[in-house]
Amino acid sequence: MLVSGTRSVQAEPEVDLALVLAVDVSLSMEEDEQELQRQGFVEAFRSPEVHEAIRNGMLGRIAVIYVEWAGTGQQEVVVPWTVVEHPADGTQFGSCLAQSPFSRFGYTSISDVIDFSLWELRVSGVRPVRQVIDISGNGANNQGRTVTLAHDEALAQGITINGLPITLKRPTDSWDIKNLDVYFRDCVIGETGAFMVPVREKHQFA
Repeated sequence: MLVSGTRSVQAEPEVDLALVLAVDVSLSMEEDEQELQRQGFVEAFRSPEVHEAIRNGMLGRIAVIYVEWAGTGQQEVVVPWTVVEHPADGTQFGSCLAQSPFSRFGYTSISDVIDFSLWELRVSGVRPVRQVIDISGNGANNQGRTVTLAHDEALAQGITINGLPITLKRPTDSWDIKNLDVYFRDCVIGETGAFMVPVREKHQFA
């Protein structure tokens, strides 16, 4: 069952986009970075620009889910699949997200969250024209299977992966990676229309 504003939807509605927002909450993410990610998505779903973009789609509605992730087996659905068709739906999604508590876990498994996202897309309960995974994070895959294997499986199913590498801080230890944007470009994102936007300043995220 999907949540669409305050309505329950029993059928499988057709949507322009099924979107997984996959947000890094590993221990390398400091509190200000977590708040930046969360507030950025809250502001986005409250913004008239996003509402207009959804309305201008072929069908005028999308389905979105918000997932926080860290290491292997550490994925948590924070806001479940929600159909966003009207501005009030987007605002409600943002409000649910704003009210949810923060979590933190160990390690970073981008490959695992891609696999988890593929499962969520299969059971989304909608019929999407496009399927997209947006991955934000501040580190490279350091647990689980090789990230390119998961990446290749997603692309083989026609699923687009976008990247929002967070590079607000300079690398300080062996777990950090100097050119995270290059890593995301080469190993994480892919498929038609995929984008990678490095977040180097706090104001960029929303």
